[in-house]
Amino acid sequence: MFKYERVVSKRRSDNFRFGAQMRSAKGQFLQGSSGRPKGARNRLAARVFEDIFAHWCEPAAPGSNMCKGQEALETLYKEKPGEYLRLTASVLPKEFVFENVVSDLDDDQIDDLITALRQRMVETRAAAQPVLPSPEAVN
Repeated sequence: MFKYERVVSKRRSDNFRFGAQMRSAKGQFLQGSSGRPKGARNRLAARVFEDIFAHWCEPAAPGSNMCKGQEALETLYKEKPGEYLRLTASVLPKEFVFENVVSDLDDDQIDDLITALRQRMVETRAAAQPVLPSPEAVN
């Protein structure tokens, strides 16, 4: 077991040193002694995520086709749609990278793609019903 060693120092942080044999007189770690073992934090985080995932995947009820995670999302969607939207937006990437999609296309193909997208936008706008009636229809 590790022991604490009392050291008289002007700096309060140096007064108690954990595992004094691992530190120099200045309180610095000796070569080969880095403090927390390498990867300890990553292993803990990985274990927590494994536990959360296991809980998420458990059946919501005996004989149910939905897992607890799906049931929780469904409940959140029905009871608090704003929170559901916030959660959904928080897990989506901040920006989509289209570089891989268009990097294999030549300039003519990209121009054709832009033209097709513009035509689709015009058709969609033409098919949409106006949200508000025109002023002539009201009078």
